[in-house]
Amino acid sequence: MAVKKTLKTEARSISAPRYALDELETHAKELFEVRAEVLAGAMYGADGELFTVTEVKERIQQFMKAKVD
Repeated sequence: MAVKKTLKTEARSISAPRYALDELETHAKELFEVRAEVLAGAMYGADGELFTVTEVKERIQQFMKAKVD
C-alpha cells in the first residue's frame, strides 16, 4: 500500500509544473489563500528550490495544524 502511495506522489510531482519559492510567495493569496508570511513559515527549512502547488499546499496545511508551545 505504501508503495502505491509513493508511486502516485512521484507521478503527480513529475507531471505538475514546479515553481520557485519567490514566485509562489508573490501569488500566495491567490493560490493558497494565505499571506506570504504564512507561506514563508511553512516552507522554512524545505529542501530544494522548486516546488509544485500541491507540495506547498500540503506543507501549509501541516504548518497551520502544528501545535504551538
